[in-house]
Amino acid sequence: MSGEDVGRRFLLVYLNTGNGHRAQAKVLQEAFYDYAPECKVELLCGFDQKNRGGHILLEDGYGIACNYLHGVWPLVYDLGEFRFFQTIVRHAIRLHTQSYLRKEIEKRQITDVVSFHFALTPVLHDAILTVQKRTGRNIRLSVITTDPFTGPSAWFFRKNQDYLVASPQFRDFAIRSGVAPSRVHIVPFLLNKKFARPVTREEIRFLRDKYGYPQDKRVVLLAGGGEGLPGALKLVNQCVLHKAPFSVAVVCGRNKGLYRSLELIKKVAPWLDLHIYGFVDYMDSLVKLSDLIVSKAGTSTIMEIASQQKPVIISNYIYGQEKGNLEFVKKNGIGCFIRHSAEIYAKINSIFASEESYEKAAAACKGLVIDTDVEKIVRYLLGNRQGELAKK
Repeated sequence: MSGEDVGRRFLLVYLNTGNGHRAQAKVLQEAFYDYAPECKVELLCGFDQKNRGGHILLEDGYGIACNYLHGVWPLVYDLGEFRFFQTIVRHAIRLHTQSYLRKEIEKRQITDVVSFHFALTPVLHDAILTVQKRTGRNIRLSVITTDPFTGPSAWFFRKNQDYLVASPQFRDFAIRSGVAPSRVHIVPFLLNKKFARPVTREEIRFLRDKYGYPQDKRVVLLAGGGEGLPGALKLVNQCVLHKAPFSVAVVCGRNKGLYRSLELIKKVAPWLDLHIYGFVDYMDSLVKLSDLIVSKAGTSTIMEIASQQKPVIISNYIYGQEKGNLEFVKKNGIGCFIRHSAEIYAKINSIFASEESYEKAAAACKGLVIDTDVEKIVRYLLGNRQGELAKK
């Protein structure tokens, strides 16, 4: 990068609603380390520790509604499509958040802010305007939409804003939502560089030895984000009932109840090659050593699986925002959608029935190409002059 970028200070702001927002912000931070190390890039959760209301309403409430109160989330999502509801949420959030963000931006002498959550963007805009009036410094604001295909219209609450989206489909949605075409830019998906290339057979053998998996068995990975995969326990019970001839890996995340239940199953059903994990920082290794993944349709998870050319079975998706991820999987032939555990087990068994049937399931994955060149995003943000704030 050129010397003119020395002195740029980026603040990447996210919320802990799921893992995808922070994960993508972290990928962008690491991309700056690689391609523009002269820039200072910091991550910041948009809610500080004192903002208990924000954490409960948007972070804890989101997780509970999505994973446990399934009828509640569609109602909240549909209400959120109305601008008056978005305005109410905006005013509720800004009570404490705007002053916190203003102080952080001013204290850190930030020159560029990137929002990774639609609820934060209007508040960040107002906080930045206040800092600019106080200091006279120009601060740019850009928004990276972490939903690549479908998502809430709240992403585009502010029409005079600079948006970076990951697909033509979501760009069209932004334009239909009232954003000028010149304000919406298609960029690569922010994928962890650990998934930048498909895994080799030699790497798979190494990883299976490292994590204690037999070389002569197929491996199914059950993973669904920070709270584990909904329905994982029922699917493992199917594996026990049918004496599954393949290995099963389950990532439970923060779901301690699921972890304890699986530990008990491992004791009473020793014939099942069951591997249990809590919250892990080596998810890439588990994806790479597996032959097939059963997952919910989380954005980062789907893109990571697709990049490794692994077949996937989607067992659950979040109403509205993850529908596009499910359609991406089905359209490209890299997997299918099955809700019930008995049917999922039957599908796994049919895919693993022979080498020919597995290769047929994996063939579509090998033809899929995903643009993961995150340097393009770094170059765009460093050259961006459009991100200057519009006051209306």
